[in-house]
Amino acid sequence: MSYYKVLISCGHVGNSKEITIARYFKAKNIIEAFESGNRMPRAKRKHSYTSVLLVKPIDETSYIDGKFQERTNSYLTINLG
Repeated sequence: MSYYKVLISCGHVGNSKEITIARYFKAKNIIEAFESGNRMPRAKRKHSYTSVLLVKPIDETSYIDGKFQERTNSYLTINLG
């Protein structure tokens, strides 16, 4: 397994607005990381275009730090339901 940082264009921040969020994945390859990012909740999907802006291989330490940042990101912890 490899580690990846995926930048995703996300919505639910107002009408026709979006923000970019970094998510961190363990995946077999870069394509699997891309697909995981594209399936994330809140990802912007306009006219079947992808919401993934960047997929970048990272090391294990960066992955662990990134997962911690995800847990402390208020945008990611808000329940929209």
